Amino acid sequence: MVKEKTERKNVKVASTAIVAEEAKIGAGSIVQDYAIIEKGVEIGKACRIGYHAVLREGTVLGDNSVFGTHSVSEGLNSIGHNTTIHSQCHITQGAKIGDWVFIAPGFIGANTKRIQHGRGYSLVKTGYEIGFGTRVGIGVIVLPGVKVGREALLGAGSLITRDIGDFKVAFGRPAREVGDVPADEKLPLGLK
Repeated sequence: MVKEKTERKNVKVASTAIVAEEAKIGAGSIVQDYAIIEKGVEIGKACRIGYHAVLREGTVLGDNSVFGTHSVSEGLNSIGHNTTIHSQCHITQGAKIGDWVFIAPGFIGANTKRIQHGRGYSLVKTGYEIGFGTRVGIGVIVLPGVKVGREALLGAGSLITRDIGDFKVAFGRPAREVGDVPADEKLPLGLK
């Protein structure tokens, strides 16, 4: 277990958290009890890492973001600034999640189309992308290679099997676009 070090000034790391010395954690961030942060992880400023969260090697988390309790980042992915990954979410390798995204509890992202366990196939990983300002409802599943556009709204329990356009509302199993995000729900222009 790693306690706060001089290069981690203004960072609060719970005594029960396991943080690799090589991990980078920005000022003002909090790492809560039993979190595991591997080497090669980069956490921005003013972030909060929840209880029992796991961030594996190659995870990059932008400033002012939350990575929730019991959530897992399998590594080699990027999560933007001002983004909230809520509790019990599974972010697979190769994911690209933009700034100002909100992902509700129970999210699952997939990165391979074939279950190759014990069958000798070579594993091909294909990440997914969730665009700037998108809101993802509880229990959503996103399949490999899918691109979700800017400020889309994905309804609870949806299975996202194909690309979703900018400012589109989509839901269902499989999800389909059913309309546009109302103008009064769009983020202000120039938001960073």
